[in-house]
Amino acid sequence: MALTAAQIHGLSESHLKKPYDDAKPTPDFHKEMWGMCCSEMNQVAVSAPRGHAKSTAITHAYVLANVLFREKKHVIIVSATEAQSVNFLGDIKNELIENEDLRELFDVRKIVKDSETDVRVQFGDGEQFRIVAKGSEQKLRGLKWRNTRPDLIVGDDLEDDEQVLNKERRDKF
Repeated sequence: MALTAAQIHGLSESHLKKPYDDAKPTPDFHKEMWGMCCSEMNQVAVSAPRGHAKSTAITHAYVLANVLFREKKHVIIVSATEAQSVNFLGDIKNELIENEDLRELFDVRKIVKDSETDVRVQFGDGEQFRIVAKGSEQKLRGLKWRNTRPDLIVGDDLEDDEQVLNKERRDKF
């Protein structure tokens, strides 16, 4: 069964909102983004002004839903810099370590590998998933884990301000 926007919404409402100060109801925009990401489209691009919580909806909730519902096993998060993607991965790791209700619901047993840029997590039945953080100018070709290529790549803030303003850098990117 393929992951649905309703499943992501349910996960977000029931298990991912707790750490947020003054959490708001999930906006329709997030449900729309999740719907596009869960569709049969191979590539989805979302653009909206700052403050629309795109990273929270996609890079956090969507990625977590994919690995926890076992839809994907090998995820890459790519941002303009490795440090940015490490921050996104850090938030995901915190959820996987500190959210006891989430760990129990999905039978998350242990963190097999935990580095700044890479986390591997094991479920109670021995199945694992991996999430890696990369910068957009780092080498992504040839990445494999357990003889498989990444099955989900999420790009979040792929370009920095200098790159956007410089035509040559935009074209090269």
